[in-house]
Amino acid sequence: MLNERRITMTTKSLLLIATLALAGIANAKSYTIMLSAPTRAGSIRLAAGEYSMKVQDSNAIFTNTQNGKTFTTAVKSETGDKKFDVTAVFTDSKDGDSYITSVELGGSHTKLELGD
Repeated sequence: MLNERRITMTTKSLLLIATLALAGIANAKSYTIMLSAPTRAGSIRLAAGEYSMKVQDSNAIFTNTQNGKTFTTAVKSETGDKKFDVTAVFTDSKDGDSYITSVELGGSHTKLELGD
């Protein structure tokens, strides 16, 4: 009887852990950005087009919405004083190339800094 109860409690604990893990994955928010020209994001080069961007740990993962190709680059996350209303991509130009310098994530206080 004691072993049966222990097995039931272990099963319930495992189900709870699995549910929480799936909830964490489901809550991974993605942001849509549009690039009008080829642009460098850190060490990667992104073609012009629409991308879905997710943040995972200290990386930004860009997925091209047309062909499904994914690109990952390191980012530095900063917390701003105010909540950003929209997702905004800031770029700079150097030696004829366009570079993403930062991204403000709409609906959050998070700003991502990108570099080489």
